[in-house]
Amino acid sequence: MIYKGKEYKTFGELFNLALKLAKENKSEAQEWFKEYVHYIMTENNSNNRDEAVSIAKSNLGYFAGYYDAETCDLIYKTYQCSHPIFGDKPFDVDPEEAYRKGQSW
Repeated sequence: MIYKGKEYKTFGELFNLALKLAKENKSEAQEWFKEYVHYIMTENNSNNRDEAVSIAKSNLGYFAGYYDAETCDLIYKTYQCSHPIFGDKPFDVDPEEAYRKGQSW
């Protein structure tokens, strides 16, 4: 994805930018999110914006789960997303429940 003239080749790069914007500039974070949704639509050759928004939120929610609870909450609040398997409280899921949810997903 290219954002403001810079190419982001990995999801890690995209997420780090999303996180930086969430911390520093909420309005720019929303602009970035719109561009990310457009990128998803382009890559999937789709005109379905709702599906692209769902994919974007799922991606951000999943990746946020690798971080601490504070970072996770910041991403969830900024981009109105949650973890695609564990919801908006991934740190409240015990290991057995996480295993079961992962299997069923």
